[in-house]
Amino acid sequence: MRTHQVALGQTARLVPDLLFTPECALALVRTPRDSEILLQQIVENWQRSDLNPFELADSLAILRDSNGYSQQQLAETTGKSKGEISKLLSILDLSPEVQDVARSDTTGRLSKRHLYALRSFPAVRQLRLVPSIQAGRHTAESLEKLADAGKSFARSSNLQYRTFRTKTADVRMIFRTTDVTPELILQALREVRQQVTEDAQH
Repeated sequence: MRTHQVALGQTARLVPDLLFTPECALALVRTPRDSEILLQQIVENWQRSDLNPFELADSLAILRDSNGYSQQQLAETTGKSKGEISKLLSILDLSPEVQDVARSDTTGRLSKRHLYALRSFPAVRQLRLVPSIQAGRHTAESLEKLADAGKSFARSSNLQYRTFRTKTADVRMIFRTTDVTPELILQALREVRQQVTEDAQH
């Protein structure tokens, strides 16, 4: 059973994963001294390259909620930038399924940058991308580029739509260009086929 180490007084308690909830964690951080120890743990853990990003994000959320801190106050307290604090806390907004996989990841390939980039995708796409990351098919940089491409696509005003009806489904394609040719449609379908094949392998 996975456990979470929660600072309390002069000691650290191992809390079973099944019982670890924000309410449980807040109950353990009862005094200013407890918060001080938790803060020290956060600062020390920030330097650890082997630390799962969720351990740090969880600790920040506990420190925030137990003291009523804003992100600016967390930044001032930890000595980190507000942007870095915001990004770390944001991984707690990833879909629960993705969080479960990421928290138990043993490949070492799910970095903070991967998790930050995953936030840009819908929950279903997040879950499909994680196995590709763990298999080494997506570096942090390539995933960031994919996320940026999706954002650019969503902002584009030159969208063209094509719908194709098959025996089993209606397939709608959205192109970010006004010049939609048969060759472009076929190229897009080949890329979709490749993605479906990769997903099926997992």
